[in-house]
Amino acid sequence: EEALRFCASSGDEARLTALLERGIVNVMATDEDDKMAIDLAKRGSYNKETKEWVQSEGHKACVALLEEAMNKAYEEACASATESTPAVEEALRFYASSGDEARLTALLERGIVNVMATDEDDKMAIDLAKR
Repeated sequence: EEALRFCASSGDEARLTALLERGIVNVMATDEDDKMAIDLAKRGSYNKETKEWVQSEGHKACVALLEEAMNKAYEEACASATESTPAVEEALRFYASSGDEARLTALLERGIVNVMATDEDDKMAIDLAKR
């Protein structure tokens, strides 16, 4: 998972793709600061000259790859679920925050997810929904 986070934080699309294709990494794993690889890719790299975080095209490509991998992981977690679980609730929040209306609708229509469930910051899916 450290390699996954490194590739994401440096915007290394080729190496990230290789890791994801091998299927041996957990895209949901967090580091000591509770950040997932997708969080690091969205943040980008720190430019010491401008003292700003910069998101390159590589970072943007990494975000897209990681979103796809996370969608797959959430779909697998939800497929066999018959009731609300932490993974199903996390999927709900992810779909809401990423604006994935189709997956969000499909999950809600199954009627198994607790829409009032909150994350570690006390945020519900509605709080995270893209407007």
